[in-house]
Amino acid sequence: MNDVECPPPRRPGPSDDVDQALADVLKAIGTASRALAVQSAASMACHGDRRRLAACLDAMTPGQLTEVTVAARLLSAEAEQALARRER
Repeated sequence: MNDVECPPPRRPGPSDDVDQALADVLKAIGTASRALAVQSAASMACHGDRRRLAACLDAMTPGQLTEVTVAARLLSAEAEQALARRER
């Protein structure tokens, strides 16, 4: 059989730290982008701007739409609880 030599494991270097830092920055940008999309959609919904809201939602990525859906469900549940507290 022909044995294949594997190179020795390399030690993490400064470029690994830079790669991780870049990955962290990109993740933070993605999170901020989704948060801004949710905030923008909520603002349009609160102002009753259905046409702009529809256009905004159509332009969102699937990840952004998921975030908006989760936020809308949370907002709806909290609003229902607030109304129930006031009716007591």
